[in-house]
Amino acid sequence: MNTQRLPGAPPHRPRRTALAPVPRAVAAAWAALWATTALGALAVTANVGALRTPAPHDALAATLTTTAQLIAHNAIVAPWPLALTALGWADLPGARRVGDALIAAQLLGHGLVVGGALASHPDMWRYLPHLPAEWLALAIPAGTWVAARTGPPGQPRPRQLATAGAASLCAVVAAAVLETYLVPL
Repeated sequence: MNTQRLPGAPPHRPRRTALAPVPRAVAAAWAALWATTALGALAVTANVGALRTPAPHDALAATLTTTAQLIAHNAIVAPWPLALTALGWADLPGARRVGDALIAAQLLGHGLVVGGALASHPDMWRYLPHLPAEWLALAIPAGTWVAARTGPPGQPRPRQLATAGAASLCAVVAAAVLETYLVPL
C-alpha cells in the first residue's frame, strides 16, 4: 500500500478531537439557560402561577461554612452529565436519549425557576450575583455531553473530561463565594 500523497493533493489534516466543539456546545448550553430563564419570566408574566416564588431574603450567613456547603451541594448538582459521558452513554442510542432528556430537564428546570423568581420579584436580581457563574457551572458539563454525543465514539477522552470537570468545579466555587459574600448587593 502506497502512503505517499499525490502531487497537488491537499495537505493531510489531522482528525479533529471532541475538544474542538466543546466551547461552542458550552456556549449553546449557557445561552439555553439564559433563554429558559427568560421563558420562566415570560410564563410568570403570562400568569402561570406554578413558577411564582415567595419574596427573597438573605438566608445565608456570610461564612466559610456556608461557602463550603454551597460548593458541596453544587459540586454534585452541576457536573453529573460528565459521569454519563465518562460511562459512554453518549455512544449508546437508548442511553443517549435518556441522557439528553435528563440534561435538558436540568437546564430547563433551573432556568424556568430562576426566571419565574425574577419575574415574581424584580428586585431579586440583587440576590443573584452568582448566577452567571452558576449557569456556567451547569453549562460546561451539558456542553461536554453535547460534544460527546455529536462527536466520534469514545470522545472526549478522560483528560478532556477531567478538564471540563475542573472548569465546572471552578465555576461552582466562584458562584458559591459570590452567593455567600455578595448577597444582597
